[in-house]
Amino acid sequence: MKISTSRIDIVPLCLEELELIIISRAEFEKKSGCCASGIELPPAYCEELTEMLEQNRDALDKNPNHYLFYTLWVMIHRESKSIVGQFSFNAKPNADGEVEVFFSIKEPYRRRGYAYEVMQGVIGWASESGLIRKFLVEAGFDNKAAMASLKKLGFRPVLPNDVESDVSPSKYYLRVVKPDTLNEDLDFD
Repeated sequence: MKISTSRIDIVPLCLEELELIIISRAEFEKKSGCCASGIELPPAYCEELTEMLEQNRDALDKNPNHYLFYTLWVMIHRESKSIVGQFSFNAKPNADGEVEVFFSIKEPYRRRGYAYEVMQGVIGWASESGLIRKFLVEAGFDNKAAMASLKKLGFRPVLPNDVESDVSPSKYYLRVVKPDTLNEDLDFD
């Protein structure tokens, strides 16, 4: 499976590929035909991915469709064969169909519209598949590029419970499927 946009192929890594990129992004790039970047995943991120896999291996074996929510998705620029970034979900969608997404675009690929383009593709896939009802994204208010992309995509801030609070919102949401067209048969448990 992959999601394609005008410039990017968004590919969820299979178990073997995920284990390889955790050990060595360079070896993953070589094996998958991507340009060598000289970049490795941060050790803390590798630990998180490894822990997530270990905690969910049984569930994934029982329902392979959930794997998409427990793997790393790489963003590969189709023309240059360069990995411009990656994203992951925090888990499978909850009972309300909400899922959080974590994006990372690598320098020097920032400010070229890749995050916006990829998120458009992922939102389109989510809308067609019916697996996700609402996306949540966390972004710092001072991250102007992220704020511009989220606004352009139609995300709205999740406001703090205390409306009088001085805290700027850091989470943003986008409803993917209109409430009147929700598939109530979705079961993520």
